[in-house]
Amino acid sequence: MKNLKKTLLFTSMFVAASAQAEITLNGFASIVAGTTTSSDEALYGFENDFDFSQGSLLALQASSDLGEGFSVTAQILSRGAEDWDTNFEWAYVAYEANDNLRILAGRQRVPFYMFSDFLDVSYAYAWITPPTGVYDLVFDTFDGLGAIYNTSVGEFDTTLHLVYGGNNSELAIGEGSDAEFKNLAGAALTVTRDWLTLRAAYLQTELNVPVDALVPLINGWRSTPFPGVADDLETSKDIGSFIELGFQLDFENIIVVGEFTQLTLDDMPFSDDDSFYVMAGYRFDNMLAHITYGEDENSKDRITDGVPVGVGLDALIDPTNAFTDSQISESNYVTLGLRWDFHDSAALKFEYTSYSDDLNSNNDAGLFRTALVTVF
Repeated sequence: MKNLKKTLLFTSMFVAASAQAEITLNGFASIVAGTTTSSDEALYGFENDFDFSQGSLLALQASSDLGEGFSVTAQILSRGAEDWDTNFEWAYVAYEANDNLRILAGRQRVPFYMFSDFLDVSYAYAWITPPTGVYDLVFDTFDGLGAIYNTSVGEFDTTLHLVYGGNNSELAIGEGSDAEFKNLAGAALTVTRDWLTLRAAYLQTELNVPVDALVPLINGWRSTPFPGVADDLETSKDIGSFIELGFQLDFENIIVVGEFTQLTLDDMPFSDDDSFYVMAGYRFDNMLAHITYGEDENSKDRITDGVPVGVGLDALIDPTNAFTDSQISESNYVTLGLRWDFHDSAALKFEYTSYSDDLNSNNDAGLFRTALVTVF
């Protein structure tokens, strides 16, 4: 009933507007099935039973030209992994200030990645989903202002995307926490020329991530001569920064794509994250065969390193170290894939991913997925 109400609201909003403006409707869908290759393995939400909900989604987008440079766009999306709950992914008003500048206000996509603009549209790229290690931030939309400026610099087409806003949705990070991201600000620059695309992005935000499990430790450190440890355990009004570098080489039959991302969380108990992938693909007829290699490293120094041992603080030191050490991980993966464009607006995809945990081989896993993806 909750999903029905949201859908009816979405529909009625644009039906009411249709008396004055023409409405354009389109959408996209992914029906994904996957299973790990062993009964004791789990990867990306899949286990050793064919799952048709994890990764599956359906979206409907409506847009309307209001005239005099104004337009409105809204998108609702339902994910199988979330019991097909319907949410507004996009809801913004845009103004075409001139031929080069577009200003947006409302809920829109954060330009974290090369494929951010069509992050959920599997039909738009080779994989079933973009490489998880790079594309793994806890949110990808924000409420606020955006500006997109297009121009030419020499023989390069250039796009500069600026954003400012925040995300106050209930984003769960660990047990007993709702994260807030305020004062999100950043820019993404993309330059293209013929077969070459280069991209760079930098964004930062103020984080408020209360973690109930850390409250006893924070209170405990406050009563010691080392309150700085408590400051580092607190996750209020801290700054996180994100860097992305990407490239794409797209020839007639060969495509090569790569991205590097770095997430830095200062004065927080959560780990910093460095990730990259490189994908190479070959087109033949209406098919694309591709291989992707990626690595992910989460690192975190112990915030108790300045505390002397043997002074009766082991009851605080040990659980604090256990929490920060649990953030550390190193992994790599190889994905083999095939995309078959059997229809003008639909494709079949097949992928096998071999995942290796460099710190704990018990987490190694193999995952087979197939997907029917479409746009309409």
